[in-house]
Amino acid sequence: MRTIFEEQFENVLDAAREGERRCLNASRWGGEPVLMVVDAALDSIGLSYFNIVVPRVKRFNERFIASGKITSFAELAKYTPDDPDLLRILNNRRAWNVATGVAEVLDGMRDENGFQSDLETLKSWAAATDHHRWKSDPVGKVKGVGINTFQYLRMQAGVDTSMPDKIIKRVIEREFGITARNDLSFIDEMEKLSKQIGYSQVFICWAIWLRESDMGRGEWEEI
Repeated sequence: MRTIFEEQFENVLDAAREGERRCLNASRWGGEPVLMVVDAALDSIGLSYFNIVVPRVKRFNERFIASGKITSFAELAKYTPDDPDLLRILNNRRAWNVATGVAEVLDGMRDENGFQSDLETLKSWAAATDHHRWKSDPVGKVKGVGINTFQYLRMQAGVDTSMPDKIIKRVIEREFGITARNDLSFIDEMEKLSKQIGYSQVFICWAIWLRESDMGRGEWEEI
């Protein structure tokens, strides 16, 4: 099955490896945790990732992070989902509710646990939680956060796991004959596949996303 995987995804393996490296090292977006949260939040509403989400996260970075307007979860949490400056980045209150709500939860965790940085907070949360109890998790309780957003944020924070989005499920079923009764079971099946073929779950996910969206290695220069 490893050979099948390598043959099917030959053209994107190098790019997928870079995606894997950045996720497992928690260095997506230059290791900026606020951008990881914004990325996951904007991705939560089902927009084209490379064509819409990535450019919007870059714009957020330019207008808020680089300018010093937002430098922490605490500062992002002060914004409201209908803030006009946020809506100029992406006109979707649901997405910004996810971003500000998750930032507020994580900032509370930082204060409660005495973490030294937002990145440490995000990584600690991601490692300690579990997809089987995502609905009872404080981050999972934020309105608009579904299992895909929950898992994608954990992946960016260094956890080797997967997300059961429709693209990944479709490809995994079509090319490996793997199905599951629900999203949580699918994540468990992805873990089994990962062990079977010797590639991380994060690597498998990126290989699928990159091939299905026809993206090349050049995109990794900035994300």
